[in-house]
Amino acid sequence: MAEVSVPVAPPRVEAVSTRAAERFLSLPRCAALAFVTLFALTFDDGFVHDDGVGYFTFLRRLFGADQAGVAYQFGSAFWNAPFYLASQLVAARGELDRFHAGEIGVNVASNVAMILCLYLGWLILRELELPRGPAVLLLTLFGTPLFYYGVESTSYKHAADALYVTAACWFALRATRPAARRLDYVAAGACLGLAVVTRYANAAILISIVGVFAILRLRRAATWIGATTVATVAVLLLVPVVRHIPYGQPTNLYALGASSGIDPVLHNSQCSATAPVKMLFTLHRGLFIWTPLTLLATVGYVLLVRRDHRHRPFLAALGVSALALLLAHSLWGRQWDGGGSFSQRFLTALFPFFLVGTAGLLQRAPRLGLALAIPCALFSLWIGLVFYTAYYQSSPRDSVVQIVHNFRSITGKPRNRYHKPPPYDSLQNFGRELADGISARWRLYWRLVS
Repeated sequence: MAEVSVPVAPPRVEAVSTRAAERFLSLPRCAALAFVTLFALTFDDGFVHDDGVGYFTFLRRLFGADQAGVAYQFGSAFWNAPFYLASQLVAARGELDRFHAGEIGVNVASNVAMILCLYLGWLILRELELPRGPAVLLLTLFGTPLFYYGVESTSYKHAADALYVTAACWFALRATRPAARRLDYVAAGACLGLAVVTRYANAAILISIVGVFAILRLRRAATWIGATTVATVAVLLLVPVVRHIPYGQPTNLYALGASSGIDPVLHNSQCSATAPVKMLFTLHRGLFIWTPLTLLATVGYVLLVRRDHRHRPFLAALGVSALALLLAHSLWGRQWDGGGSFSQRFLTALFPFFLVGTAGLLQRAPRLGLALAIPCALFSLWIGLVFYTAYYQSSPRDSVVQIVHNFRSITGKPRNRYHKPPPYDSLQNFGRELADGISARWRLYWRLVS
């Protein structure tokens, strides 16, 4: 009698259904989100300053405020817009003036963008079947510049920039599926269009994704993503024209007197082949020095590419995009450090690259990866909090050495005759000042609700 074989469902089907049933809002991830939210409520100052003034004035003028403003890399305004409009409704009740209400709205927009980056990043990790628990998400958040620009310097555009790029990466990953839909291509292109209008250097990411997809014979995806991005950029660039907002560079950034959105970029261009190396390795704002987890993540990415052949098109596009964005800053060589910024702010949008790399490292070597990643993230968090509280004789020209040197004394005594109180830059006084700021913030919240 012939033996009858019983068909068995392939393991891949079970894995797909398991991933589909997984929820982002599990108890551990909810606890992680609660921590991030409390961190944002505690350290978000609620004001607009420095470069953020230029973007904020554009946003206010976009919605009818009688205020001078220019259109300069204004893509973050489209993410901030609903939060700004909601803030104006609150101001209409008379509890806040419209200007400060708008400042708070922009700050909240950056907080939410940061949290959405975590969700979209989790979707990417789930699709790639990589570790995606709260440890991976929190380590990558606090081990990269995103936490600083999502909480402590929220009026800048980097949180929205990271959100656009992370969303584009998610839809680009979906576009590599055999059953990819046209909607995935269009969504990836629309997000890339927003990213390009936010930072012109993001054109390097667009060219990389489209180029890699075309080379790897994902030509339908490449065509649709490229065409949608160009169309999105064209439409968005018309918005200031319709609202009669001139293109130019805000005077609070660099007083160049430029008359178009391209002139400021050209005025600030000075090619430097060494700029990308400086952006990564120097003590003065080097990404791998100020936020060393990014170096571990890069190693993790390389290890992942070598063993994951199924997602090779997406991983190749992700890596080439990161490299292209870095190299693009050779064109702005004299401004590679971003002024007095935290770490390398121009690379904040590479959050999905570092998230995938961190997850790849923890998948390959969980214990060793955690042992290395945790102190790296804590170091970056400490540096960010030092920036938040400020330190003695701080300067945009300082390197990370000055910060560590300022707080190496734990005695509370001045280190030389020029260093006089108050305050002493010691760890005790740093902790005391930080605690006072936290206490004052939560007393303010208590007064608002009581």
